[in-house]
Amino acid sequence: MKINFWTVFNQTLILFLLLLAGFIIKRLKIVDDHLNKNLTNIIIYLTLPALIINSMNYDFSFERLSKLANVFIITLGIYLLMILVSYLLVPFLSKEQSEKDIYQFILIFSNAGFMGYPIVNVIYGSEGVFLAAIYNLVFNIMLWTLGVMIMSRSHSKEEGINFSQLINPGIISIAIGLFIFIFSIKLPTAISDTLEILGHSTTPLSMLVVGSILAQVKLTEIFYNWRLWIITIVRLVILPVIVLVMLKILPWDFDILVLGISVILTAMPAAANTAIFASEFDGDAALASEGVFLTTLISILTIPLIVYLI
Repeated sequence: MKINFWTVFNQTLILFLLLLAGFIIKRLKIVDDHLNKNLTNIIIYLTLPALIINSMNYDFSFERLSKLANVFIITLGIYLLMILVSYLLVPFLSKEQSEKDIYQFILIFSNAGFMGYPIVNVIYGSEGVFLAAIYNLVFNIMLWTLGVMIMSRSHSKEEGINFSQLINPGIISIAIGLFIFIFSIKLPTAISDTLEILGHSTTPLSMLVVGSILAQVKLTEIFYNWRLWIITIVRLVILPVIVLVMLKILPWDFDILVLGISVILTAMPAAANTAIFASEFDGDAALASEGVFLTTLISILTIPLIVYLI
C-alpha cells in the first residue's frame, strides 16, 4: 500500500492548527478559565464517553477475531514497554513529583484516539479504524486506571490506590461499548448518530482547551526545556521504532495491517488527555500543555516518517 506523505502530514497539521486556534482565542481573551473548566467537564463526562462507545459500535464476527486478538495482545505488550521506560527514565529527569507525573503520563499515553483515528482512517480505511478501536480499548482502560492514579497521586490525601476513582465515565463507557460490540446490538439511528456527532466533537474541543491552557505559559519556556525535548524524542521516535523492530523480529505471523496500526498509534504525540486530566485533577496543567504542544508540533514531521519506515 502506497501512502502519500503529504496526506498524513496534512492530517497531523490539522490537529496542531486546532490547538493553535485555542491558543489564539485565549490570548485575545475571547474565553476565560471558567470556560476551560466547563469544556474539560464536557469532554470527560460527555463527548469522550460518546467517542469510546461509538468506536466499539461494530458487528462481532469470528472472522475478525484473530486480528482483534493480535492487536489486543500486542497493545498490552506496548503498554508494558511504555510503562517500563517511563519508570526507568523519569526519575532521572526531575525530583518534583508534579513534573514526574506529567512526564510519565506523556511517555505512557499517546494521542491514539483524537489523532489516531483520523490518521489511521486516511491510511487504512474503515478496517484500520476498527482495529484502532481495540488499541484504544486498552488505551482507555489504562487511561482511566493507571492514568487517573498518576495524575491524582500528588494531590491525593489517601495512601495507595483510590479505587473509587476507577469508577468513572471512561470505564463505564468502555463497559457499555464492549457490551454493544460483543452482542452486536444495533443502536437506534438517532442514538448512534448522536453518539457519532458528540464523539467527533471531542477532538476539536480537546485541542482548543489544550491551546487555551498553553496560552497561559511562555512559549520560549517550551523550547528551552531540555527535559521535555528528551520526553518528546522518546515518545515520537524511540518508542515506535522499538515497537516496529520488535514486531519485525518476532516469530509471529500476523497481518501487516496489525503491525501498521500498532506502530502508528504508538507514534502519536502526547495524549490531549495529558492537559485535560492535569486540569481536572489539579496537576501541572501548564507543563502538560507544553508537552502536548511540543510533541504535536514535532509529530507533524515524525508521523509521516514512521509511516514511511513501516
